[in-house]
Amino acid sequence: MFHYEYRTWPEIAVREALMNAFCHADLRIAGPVMVKLYADRLEISNNGGFIAGITPNNILHHQPAARNPLLVEALTRLRLVNRSNLGINRMFSALLMEGKEPPQIREIGESVQVSFPKRELNATFRLFVAEESERGRTLGVDELMLLQYLLQHPEIDTNTAANLCQRGEAEMREKLSTMESAGYIEHGGTGRGAYWCIQPELYNRLADDGHSEARRRIGWDAAKTRVLSILMERAKRGEEGLRNAEVRKITKYSRNQVTTLMRELAAETGRVNQSGHGAGSRYYWEADNRE
Repeated sequence: MFHYEYRTWPEIAVREALMNAFCHADLRIAGPVMVKLYADRLEISNNGGFIAGITPNNILHHQPAARNPLLVEALTRLRLVNRSNLGINRMFSALLMEGKEPPQIREIGESVQVSFPKRELNATFRLFVAEESERGRTLGVDELMLLQYLLQHPEIDTNTAANLCQRGEAEMREKLSTMESAGYIEHGGTGRGAYWCIQPELYNRLADDGHSEARRRIGWDAAKTRVLSILMERAKRGEEGLRNAEVRKITKYSRNQVTTLMRELAAETGRVNQSGHGAGSRYYWEADNRE
């Protein structure tokens, strides 16, 4: 009986982008803060590039630096900005909690541009964030970005997660471990081959497409059993063996992991062989004459 309206771009995100552009504009370069509205995005830009070693790749956690400290001081007293460098964090959080993409920040010549892609509200994800908050489990920017990434990709490794969240790998492993303990994600693999994927139950709740199991890798021993069974069945029917790409599709493993898997199968059985070279090569089961 109620009609709720949500802005295409959260007001807090737009406000923070405008205040950042105003505070960090290089006043020695003539030109206004520009706001441009397109059919698929909103852009806010100001003259003056990044300072003090800040870049688009470290802006989330870099120590704050003011180009115009007196202006920032005046706006702080007016309670329009704060000293804690929370503006960028707020922009990211406001968009991510609605299931939208984070802002795209670029340095173009001697100017900085913030672009907000136009996306629809993901009501299911927004409700999930609200319910977690009510339980005392507030999701920060790192958690929101990782969950949004894993809703669009089957898995993530430590290095990719660290680059995504602009963190060190050691810090990222701790964050991923905390999210696993909270029941948001699960991990597979070991060492440098470790990876994380979203919990199937949570994926089904947030994505609702029924593909949670199809996106997941299978265990190493289970992968061997499944591939071996297919190879034996194909040999029995006189069909061709499997290409590396076909095994990757079955197991959700990488090319190199499939190569290792098949080598192990060949060594363990003595009857898994490979014919051909390159992309056209195939793995096959060498049937016994008595079979």
